[in-house]
Amino acid sequence: MQQKKKQARSKAYTAAFIAAGIAVVLFSLIFKLYRWQHYIIATGVAILVGRIIFIMAQGVDTGKKAPAQQPIPKTGDAAVDSLVQKGQEMLLQIREENDLIPDPELSRQMEQLDDVANRIFRTVAEQPQKAPQIRRFMDYYLPTTLKMLQGFRKMDERKVEGENAESTRWQIRQAMDVVLKAFNKQLDTLYQDDLLDISTDIDVLETMLRQDGLIDSGIKNKTN
Repeated sequence: MQQKKKQARSKAYTAAFIAAGIAVVLFSLIFKLYRWQHYIIATGVAILVGRIIFIMAQGVDTGKKAPAQQPIPKTGDAAVDSLVQKGQEMLLQIREENDLIPDPELSRQMEQLDDVANRIFRTVAEQPQKAPQIRRFMDYYLPTTLKMLQGFRKMDERKVEGENAESTRWQIRQAMDVVLKAFNKQLDTLYQDDLLDISTDIDVLETMLRQDGLIDSGIKNKTN
């Protein structure tokens, strides 16, 4: 994040300097600079224009900040707590890598991935019996995502260019889309049994209500 802020600030300074220069040129064309007072006014105009452009180029953050992730409570199961902690540590590394990569599209993907992954860990913390379901997610998917980000960041730091480098960057962006879909699928899978239980409860409730003569049509039919 700090790296991205520095880059935005550097671009803003460049834009402001250019705008100030253009303002002086235009001012000198409209008002002839033949008195020292005119030079003072021209300087003031240049500073004002430069300041405005600097603010506009840097961008004013009017959006709401995303709420901080609440700490995931301990389950009391040492194995599950260790699993969740390890996952949280990898997510922290992913955030740190993301902060060093000046790529808006990749950052957007990583922010979504971070949100989904945290929901996965929170679900496991709430229902420790689901921990075995995320074993592959922990052992392969998450570490591979981190490895791809590290590779992307290193190419940027070393300014690696060329057809192969661009192809690799493109492949990483495409892979992140696939990974994000897989993470969402993993979250859905964790809730699959819960949804099945709810559906079963509705079926039983419907049967009992019909037997007692309290309903004529099915509950599910009324919602369709």
